[in-house]
Amino acid sequence: MNEKTKETIYAMAKGAAGTVPVAGPMLSELFGVAFADPASKRRTEILEEMDRRLHALEQKGFNISELADNQEFLTVAMQAYSIALKTHQKDKRVALMNSISNTPKLGIEENEKLMFLNYIDQFNEWHLKILSFLNSPESYFTAETRPSLFSGGKSTILVSAFPELGDRRDFYDQIVRDLKNRDLIAYDTLHNTMSETGLWQSGTTEVGKRFLEFISE
Repeated sequence: MNEKTKETIYAMAKGAAGTVPVAGPMLSELFGVAFADPASKRRTEILEEMDRRLHALEQKGFNISELADNQEFLTVAMQAYSIALKTHQKDKRVALMNSISNTPKLGIEENEKLMFLNYIDQFNEWHLKILSFLNSPESYFTAETRPSLFSGGKSTILVSAFPELGDRRDFYDQIVRDLKNRDLIAYDTLHNTMSETGLWQSGTTEVGKRFLEFISE
């Protein structure tokens, strides 16, 4: 890790948690309980992943010194770090790290990025999985596994893609409502009958597509 990257990571950690050095033993009193083992291991893992992301940006031609002085980038990175500390769910943590990587690359408006981070904080991993599925149902199947349907509800193909949701209708119905309430998808139920064409069409809104772009590799 070069010195500028160390300084940037340190600034993110200090700003997000009010701590002292990244690898130091002393932690903010406020976060003392949260950072007690094994959470301190989680913090180290997150900071190491952030370092890898910054290194990858540098390899792609981004100037780390400029990013360290970019207030929008630092705000996104610190918020992503804070949210990542609160979850063990891999999909959420990957989405948060992707948001850091994508912030310098994408032309998404700053306040929308912060809103998207708030969504990740509020969501569980199934919100992200179901949103991704509804964006591109076809990509979850091969020619052999794709259900042959002339009509039906999108719930049918959702359960085909994720059999573990088969007896959890109340659970995924609530997730669909959550996604609709944030204008990420175009409908608030997966149980309306659609034609075969409608079943396989993307169900995400433009906002939903921007959100997925922000949190994806």
